[in-house]
Amino acid sequence: MHRVLGGTRLRVSVISFGVYSLSGMYGHVDHDRALSLLRYAYELGVNFYDTGDVYGRGVAESIVKEALYEYYDDIVIATKVGYDFYTSNPPRRRYDEGYLVKAVRMSVERLCKKPIDLLQIHNPPLRELKRDSIYRVARLLKKDGLISHFGIALGPEVDVYDEAMEAISHDEVEVIQLVFNMLEQEPGYTIIREARKHGVGVITRVPHAGGVLDESITEEEVKELSDHRSLRRKGWFTWAFNTYRQMKGILDKYKGTPGQKALRFIYQAVNPDSIVVIAKDQERLREYVDFLNADAIGPADIETLRRIYYENIMYSPEAPSTIRT
Repeated sequence: MHRVLGGTRLRVSVISFGVYSLSGMYGHVDHDRALSLLRYAYELGVNFYDTGDVYGRGVAESIVKEALYEYYDDIVIATKVGYDFYTSNPPRRRYDEGYLVKAVRMSVERLCKKPIDLLQIHNPPLRELKRDSIYRVARLLKKDGLISHFGIALGPEVDVYDEAMEAISHDEVEVIQLVFNMLEQEPGYTIIREARKHGVGVITRVPHAGGVLDESITEEEVKELSDHRSLRRKGWFTWAFNTYRQMKGILDKYKGTPGQKALRFIYQAVNPDSIVVIAKDQERLREYVDFLNADAIGPADIETLRRIYYENIMYSPEAPSTIRT
């Protein structure tokens, strides 16, 4: 299933592939397996690939080119810039005009694609979003033919409401990307509603809340995490498992895998243009792509799942301050 991404002319698959998972930042995936998985995604009908220059310090962009270059006429590639890994270790957020233009040129070179279909500024804080420099860069990059469309990837802060409202108030911003799932519904739900009013495209990520919602990780395994999920605030996973157990009673009456039901919820609750999934094997990727084969969740149960979230969110270590019910 495909749809147009907001007000752009980009026609994207509802499931997009998060190349982050193949960059070494989400556990090891060997090179040949990464290439094979990207090509398998294409065979399954996925035409939208979300990557970033900082993922593996250029690795994720390079493997997209290596795996999918022959299909470039059929696919949409989104990348991100904003973390300077060229001069800083660990990478630091950087949004000055000179750096951003240089970073995009490097991404164009690694991807071997000009223009890049969608450029997203990676996790800019509010103070940067209030300055004109980011939007000036967007206009310059389009004029020079380096990008076709421009967006903002929100985060990594939990409460990104103010950043989102600032971003979508600017005409240059055609797309936003943000976290949304059953366990992280706000401020995403409110942001998406406002984005729609402005005609801004919506991409959601982290649909399975780090493995809780697709049941790919256990409470014991959480203790051994060493990838980016280990950066969650202390106690969040305990809260997440407890809240999910309350939701599971509602979900169990529907056919489909836990991972498919998590995607079904997002699709029905906020109807994003595309949902970025993380997959490291063909079986899991096929499961996600086929999520619409799972039972639709009844509207009353969607509301019950939302109610369970709102009843529990105040106890989450990552509870946002901006919640609209």
